[in-house]
Amino acid sequence: MPTSDRQITHTDRVLLARVMDLIIPSDGDFPGAGGLELAKDLERASQRYGRLRSGLLSVLDALSLDIASRIEGGFAALDEERQIASLKTVEADLPDQFAVFVELIYETYYTDDRVHSRIGWAGRPPQPEGFDLEPWDPSILETARKREPFWRGAS
Repeated sequence: MPTSDRQITHTDRVLLARVMDLIIPSDGDFPGAGGLELAKDLERASQRYGRLRSGLLSVLDALSLDIASRIEGGFAALDEERQIASLKTVEADLPDQFAVFVELIYETYYTDDRVHSRIGWAGRPPQPEGFDLEPWDPSILETARKREPFWRGAS
């Protein structure tokens, strides 16, 4: 459970890595999202927008308060089937926050260079090597140029 000042602890990061592996599991010899050790990256990404941070903290709080987890000694002590059941409970209870949380996991995972290499993603801008564009036609602006100004000047 995050601290009272809403900071994520080492224990939270361990739990987060396990949850990330449940959301995006390993594929053959390629590790899942948690196995790539992306928990700190996910935490950093969550700090960009309040809704991302809120989703992350809400899900971590809910998982730490899950009664089955508490009885067994924490989320990590549960077997995989019960961990998934716990996640489904959180998703049912907090659908909006859980959706943001999953979005954050996918965003963090699919922006990692190792994942780009694995899936053959060319992480480059679409231009100049990308799509062919037709040459610019300046006549497109003719109608706008003929229009009288409809704004007031700055003084």
